[in-house]
Amino acid sequence: MKKIILSVLLLSMAACTNTVKVDDGADALVQLNNKPNNCVYLYKLDAEASLYSHDDAIRYLKNRIVAQNKSGNAFWLERDETVQNSWVMFGPEHKYLMTARVYDCGNKK
Repeated sequence: MKKIILSVLLLSMAACTNTVKVDDGADALVQLNNKPNNCVYLYKLDAEASLYSHDDAIRYLKNRIVAQNKSGNAFWLERDETVQNSWVMFGPEHKYLMTARVYDCGNKK
């Protein structure tokens, strides 16, 4: 009985941690609050992820930007929507739909 309780406790603690780990280089990306004026627009990236939190979705998006192997040090979320996953018994309750515009802002953020 003690092993079962301990297992449930460990699983519940593990559920509170981040599920998406940050790839190398993703920490250097800066999320902009507004569309920048003095930056060079590079490309647009669409991302869709069923995850447990919005923070995990942002980390997932940053990893996707880094995986493109293109330059860019900042991004602005043009679209950031949360959709309810239907018929989900186990797993994430929400799906995050994001469109990021990636920019090269030089040293200015």
